[in-house]
Amino acid sequence: MSRKTIQIDRNCQFDLLGEIPTSSNEKMLYVAASGRQFIAPDRQQIYLGMTRLDRYLEQAGLTAPISVASLLDAQDWSEFESRYAGSGRAPYAPRAMMGLVLFGIMQGIHSLRTLERLARQDLGCMWVTGGICPDHASIGRFILLHEDSFSHGFFESLTRTVLKVTGSDGQSLAGDGTIVEAACSHYKLLREEAVRAQAEVARQALEQEPENRKRQQEATLACQVENTFETRKQARIKQASKTDSLAISPTEPEAMVQAQKRRRGKAAAYKPSVLANEQRVILAHDVDPSQENSLIPGLLEQSQRVTGECATDLLLDAGYCCDSVIEAALERDINLLCPEGKGAGKPRAGKVFPKSQFCYNPLEDVYVCPAGEPLRPGPQGEKTYKMYRTSACKDCLLRQQCTKAEAGRRIRRLDGDEAKEALREVMQQPQAQKEYAQRQAMVEPVFSHLKILQGLTRFRRRGLAGVKREFALHVLAYNLSRAVAALFWFILALNKVRWWIIAVTLMALTEISRLRKTVQLEPAH
Repeated sequence: MSRKTIQIDRNCQFDLLGEIPTSSNEKMLYVAASGRQFIAPDRQQIYLGMTRLDRYLEQAGLTAPISVASLLDAQDWSEFESRYAGSGRAPYAPRAMMGLVLFGIMQGIHSLRTLERLARQDLGCMWVTGGICPDHASIGRFILLHEDSFSHGFFESLTRTVLKVTGSDGQSLAGDGTIVEAACSHYKLLREEAVRAQAEVARQALEQEPENRKRQQEATLACQVENTFETRKQARIKQASKTDSLAISPTEPEAMVQAQKRRRGKAAAYKPSVLANEQRVILAHDVDPSQENSLIPGLLEQSQRVTGECATDLLLDAGYCCDSVIEAALERDINLLCPEGKGAGKPRAGKVFPKSQFCYNPLEDVYVCPAGEPLRPGPQGEKTYKMYRTSACKDCLLRQQCTKAEAGRRIRRLDGDEAKEALREVMQQPQAQKEYAQRQAMVEPVFSHLKILQGLTRFRRRGLAGVKREFALHVLAYNLSRAVAALFWFILALNKVRWWIIAVTLMALTEISRLRKTVQLEPAH
């Protein structure tokens, strides 16, 4: 088996008796359009031994940092630069700092101290950043200062560049969400009594030391936990759900306690959601503590801002089949493909026939049950929905599979049922099923990349605002990696074409040479 060797280019060497070129302070400063100076070293002055750094990276096959640098160079950084004061010590250039953060996240690095070490030790990172060496505190302040751009201005401009590089658009989108655990212990969740007790202890401690800042913070947090718990309890009561299992994290009250996907048990977590196109580029993203459905209208608006046009097709899984999502698609004239949830299809073991098994006849305004009996609307009263009933349940052979109520089965018809029935008919069409089958390949690998390659198995920041900021940085790094991958395959194809042209040319020259020799050897007549 042959080993791959790296050939080092030694043509660009320093003169033995000359001086080693050094960069002056003037070359390390960049003057923005606003007149503010920023520290931005020239990466062309970075050498590894006798070889310039970019040439060394190319020879070593490390082309990703070069692609990342070129993509970031193409962005407009005036939005970042305008946030700095016009006087004082020159800060690091936003272009270099953003390159450090995103390049680190692409490697699965989330710690600010690890990013600090990466800037000093990684050759690829040195090319991306120009060789700056900020400390972890400077990196943290940079992220907090520019957090608004991560989800809006910079995200949208960078995504447009990625769309151009990948040659894709936003016509067909697939949406999905996942559960990511919050930055808190799942062993310290509080029930209602513990929440009340903790809040009371914090209030008593504050009364004893009213000027103590720590006691003030503890009391504020305990009050927030108590109010959030009460809000969620009232929401469960309104939905006729049980409240005895309700729990909350005392340090992460905004997170919802929910079942985890890859391990047993429950923990405080958030639900990030994305919309991705056919090339798996994320065009919109957001985070909610529990409700994925409520994010869809905002995600569609963000996608439209990125591409400049509204999507034509939207592919969602069964968890998004609700009135708000259908209404959002109808308002924007989007072709929605979304199957029904767990209540669709045949009844599961121990369950009754779902509502989808009852066919509605709009002409006669009746539902027809699986046994063929009609259900007609009863007294309306002050209710905003219609209730359909039948008296045929007493002697029905399918009663045990249909209802356990003494009065028989009842069907409630809501305002959004007509749209759901139309969507159900669409999803039964072979062409719609064929198009919907593409959803998994469009959006599922996105979260696999985020969790496996970028290490997003748990949020490191606390609070919904911090979680949104962290997820936005992950999305930026992910989209950047999609553009890097597209450039890699483009260069690889270009090299293959180049070698193919060279091979064809050599074959043609060889054949011409052979024909010349043949003509010369033939005797003259």
